[in-house]
Amino acid sequence: MLPERSDRNGSPERGWTLANAGHPLGSLQGKSLGFHRLVVWLGTKNRFGARYFQVFLRNPSGEVSRKPVLLGLFNQGGYPSYNWIEVVGFDPVEPARDIAASGLARQLFQYLASLIPPGGHLMVGYDSPAEQDTARSLSLGIPPVATPLGYLMFLIGCGAGFKDWYFAESGSEGPRKLQGYKALNREQAQLKTKEMIGELKAFLSRPSLLPGPKLERAARGRARAILSQYEPPASD
Repeated sequence: MLPERSDRNGSPERGWTLANAGHPLGSLQGKSLGFHRLVVWLGTKNRFGARYFQVFLRNPSGEVSRKPVLLGLFNQGGYPSYNWIEVVGFDPVEPARDIAASGLARQLFQYLASLIPPGGHLMVGYDSPAEQDTARSLSLGIPPVATPLGYLMFLIGCGAGFKDWYFAESGSEGPRKLQGYKALNREQAQLKTKEMIGELKAFLSRPSLLPGPKLERAARGRARAILSQYEPPASD
């Protein structure tokens, strides 16, 4: 759960400033999310130079949520791979178990994805209770793109390959997270799409997994939905 940080005016604890036009996250200021508007605050930088940010919701009456709906890190750099966003904490904005099926959640993540240039990536933690289906699916060997979180990344354009940060490599990466990439160019997009299609076909053709039949059925449904965008639906 994310901590309560704002006062009645939506101002977090000291050290945070409203994102303005001078920062890419400033473009999200006031964006609509259902009946609400986004309020984005910038914090300090971590030791690697990425800046913390928080997203609050302002209702039609002008009141701002007491806690952020999202806490993240934003990084920019001269090389494509230096441009990324990490979602450190997320409180679902709709009571939906599958955030890819949540219209508001998808819209919020789409706003973030729009700030990531080709070759960049989005990282989202899956240690929270809201992402337990993603964690279990990955542990069962389900392809990342067919998990709830991976499918969401695919829908918002960050599905050109995945990295599962299940084990921290240097002890400083923090909780488990899924990293989804944006293709650098058309050639890479075509190559990654071909690899994804092969992976999903192999998944659909293999024997049923145990345990986790409900998770697998849902994953197979996502796999078929993805494949249907490129060719006739695959059979089970």
